[in-house]
Amino acid sequence: MIPNTPVTLKFLAEKLKMSVSTVSKALNNYPTINEYTKKRVQEMAKELNFTPNKSAINLKERKSRIIGIILPNLLDQFFTRSIYGIEQFATENGYNVIISQSHDSLEKEIQSANMLLKSRVDGLIVAISKNTVDFAHLDQFEQIGVPVVYYTRNPSFNLNCHKVLGNTFQGCYDATSYLISRGHQQIGYLGGPKMNNFTHDRFKGYINALKDNNLPFSAELVAYTDFDKDNTNSAIEKLFSSKLEPTALVAFKEPILFDAIKYLKSINYQGLDKLECIGFGNHAFISYLDSPPIASIEENPEAVGKNAIELLLRLINQEIDRSDYKKIMVDCKLIIH
Repeated sequence: MIPNTPVTLKFLAEKLKMSVSTVSKALNNYPTINEYTKKRVQEMAKELNFTPNKSAINLKERKSRIIGIILPNLLDQFFTRSIYGIEQFATENGYNVIISQSHDSLEKEIQSANMLLKSRVDGLIVAISKNTVDFAHLDQFEQIGVPVVYYTRNPSFNLNCHKVLGNTFQGCYDATSYLISRGHQQIGYLGGPKMNNFTHDRFKGYINALKDNNLPFSAELVAYTDFDKDNTNSAIEKLFSSKLEPTALVAFKEPILFDAIKYLKSINYQGLDKLECIGFGNHAFISYLDSPPIASIEENPEAVGKNAIELLLRLINQEIDRSDYKKIMVDCKLIIH
């Protein structure tokens, strides 16, 4: 062998006096290869600094070994934590990920989809933007045999799809019920974008908790925000300027809850000290706050991400019929502070 020439699988097989197939399977931990053979092959590969030719492997398998991910914003802790679950499982199974952010813009989501399609990804995981109602740019993946898994944001307009969702109905139900158990009868609800289907499950949880505890629903106790700070301030102003002021509050996610509290402080709202709040998120820094929310709804984003990538890889490996649409729910948990 010429010095500095990369060691090939064929050279390794000749050195070990084994077939190329046996060496390849031993390197990839195939269960049909005994442990002694695996150890011999792997030790020789390490000694000779053997590096598998990924491009050749991928070409042979007709796979890119790349997963595409489209999500709204990595600054949102939910998506940051969910990516941890996705990337860890993907890496363990020999896949890389390309992450693209839509920033909740349909136009950017379409651009990301087209870019990932050209990158020949083997599968796509997507959390739709708040403006997505037409799925043509995502359906094109399915049309060429690339599976798509929707996660965390329910694409209710697209019934024929695979999806992994947090059980936000149950999370909001538990939060509202907990506040009722503490004696609150005027519980406000600060929701996400009003016209988005992926926000409805939380609202339904809130409504059902009121109903099951024989409390009347009042539209005066409900407001919606489009996630930006000014919009949140307008929503919270609406809630706390009505005749029926909330004594407790359930929020779509903790960042808008913190914006609401900041706004109430800025107007010297007299009932702030007694206001009990719960939001979706369970941010790590809450334990450092002098006056934390009374509880948080933990959405388990790592589990949502892991379930999404597990489902996608099963679809890629054709372990599931792509038209046998799956819906996987991950439970939320109420964390009392």
